[in-house]
Amino acid sequence: MPVPEVRGCFLNNEYVPPHGRSTFDVVDPADGSRVGTVVRGTKEDAEAAMESAAAAQPEWERLGGAARGKVLLRAAERLRARADELARLMTREMGKVLYEARGEVAGAIDNLEYYPSFARTLSGEDVAGLPHGQSMRLLWVARGVVVAITPWNFPAATVTRKIAPALLGGNTMVLKPSSNTPLCAFLIAEALRDAGLPPGVLNVVPGPGGEVGPALIGHPACSTVTLTGSTASGIEVLRLAAPTMAKCLMELGGKAPVLVAEDADLDWAARATVWARFWNAGQSCIAAEKCYVDESVAPRFLQKLAALTKALRVGPGLSPGVDVGPLFSVRARDEVAEVVMNAEAQGGHLVVGGPAARRGALAKGAFYMPTLIDQVEDDHAIAREEIFGPVLPALTFSDWDDAIDRANHNQYGLSSYVFTRDVDRAEQAARDLKFGETYVNRVGPETPQGYHAGFRMSGLAGEGTVWGVRDYLQLKSVYVDWKRPHVADYFPPYPD
Repeated sequence: MPVPEVRGCFLNNEYVPPHGRSTFDVVDPADGSRVGTVVRGTKEDAEAAMESAAAAQPEWERLGGAARGKVLLRAAERLRARADELARLMTREMGKVLYEARGEVAGAIDNLEYYPSFARTLSGEDVAGLPHGQSMRLLWVARGVVVAITPWNFPAATVTRKIAPALLGGNTMVLKPSSNTPLCAFLIAEALRDAGLPPGVLNVVPGPGGEVGPALIGHPACSTVTLTGSTASGIEVLRLAAPTMAKCLMELGGKAPVLVAEDADLDWAARATVWARFWNAGQSCIAAEKCYVDESVAPRFLQKLAALTKALRVGPGLSPGVDVGPLFSVRARDEVAEVVMNAEAQGGHLVVGGPAARRGALAKGAFYMPTLIDQVEDDHAIAREEIFGPVLPALTFSDWDDAIDRANHNQYGLSSYVFTRDVDRAEQAARDLKFGETYVNRVGPETPQGYHAGFRMSGLAGEGTVWGVRDYLQLKSVYVDWKRPHVADYFPPYPD
């Protein structure tokens, strides 16, 4: 694949020339090679992007939902025509195996096709029962300029999951993609431009979050911030948004538990758990982060898990026959290695995997072998803290109610998984697990028809469904007095 030219900020549907400004390289985590070079956005770039988006917003909102939806649908077609290009670019930017990258591109296109379905169905409310001659309406209106901050682990699907509902609702957007994966965001922006999106409706400012983020969030035009990232990043965004009271929509960290009952289909549960943990090299907020297994079936289940984990094929994402690619960076690989080392020091037993892949063709990349650890306790760090890598800790339980309680004793509350043939047990778990999503006898990823939201430290508000669209809108009340002449019994002078 050819190395793209140097990309500057995407402003008013055009790339801003570098003009000798500072740049940074995007590198392939499989081998450290350069994928592209991008201009490092500045505070001035952020301000220009926000002002452009603010100027474009009123006319975009006046266009109407149906016309906005048609632009998104045309963008889906433009993106479909470049689907293979985007998938390969994604694999090179962040390491995801090509099969998974193609699936993510399909999901990104699906977002652009799904949200326009609300263009003609979003409705407010006429309030009944008011005195004669008065009316009251509740209207959904655009919030204004949305600042979107997106992560590296899903650089296409997460981007369109924010763009589509925000733009459909009449907002404009300034997008700050991860510095690890800005090229995917640029390609998506090009597809929207080619679909007829007016200049300024979507601007893209790459660069360091510490400089660009505060300039975007602190700008007077920022009405809403949508972030997918770590919980620490979410706390920082809340701090930055507080002075202007910008609304914050955030999907943050996760520590998804898997509960395997004694009556579960163990073969299916093992296959599903391995996918939920090692998909995207474990770099997903909804990934299976720890597995609770009924002690009566634990030996058999762990044996199945170990065999499936050991069979996973590790390698560069563009190589055929690969199941797990590299982590997104060498730093991330080393952090995962430290997690495993500390787990062993606390008494965890390494069943499969463990070392970083430092030999042969994998030596240059950020590879870590898929790993299974048992003899883990709830108070161990590996059972409490998000791993974000291909490592699965296993725990056991003897009582189903206790397993649910232990799973809930968690600072995060995004996703959870349950495997059982018992309907009552499944319904109990679905009701009592305090997580935004519970998958029963299946795994993710989530779909836009579901509301993707977290409890506790996993975020605020959510994405998907009509509720996800409304999160980007403001509910406005309109009071009207139609009587002639106007009469009021509560104006001065007051009676004695």
